[in-house]
Amino acid sequence: MRRARISEDRLKRVLLQDRMDAPDNLVAVLKSDIYQALSNFFEINPSSVSVKIDGDTAGIYVLSITAKAFRVYKSAKLIADN
Repeated sequence: MRRARISEDRLKRVLLQDRMDAPDNLVAVLKSDIYQALSNFFEINPSSVSVKIDGDTAGIYVLSITAKAFRVYKSAKLIADN
C-alpha cells in the first residue's frame, strides 16, 4: 500500500511538472511586455524586471513579478500615434 502511495505521488509530481513547463521564451516575452507597460508610469531599468513562474500542488500557475522604479511619472506617458 505504501509503495502505491509513493508511486502515485511521484506520478503527480511528474504530471504537474510537465504541465508547468512553459515555452523557453515565455519569461523573456513577459519581462519585455511588463517593462513596456510599467515604463509608461515609472522610470524603470529593464534589467530590474523579474518574472518567476511556479506552480502549486493543484497545478495552478503562480506568477511572481518584481521591478524597481526610480521615480513615478506625474502623468503617464501616453503613446499616441494617432
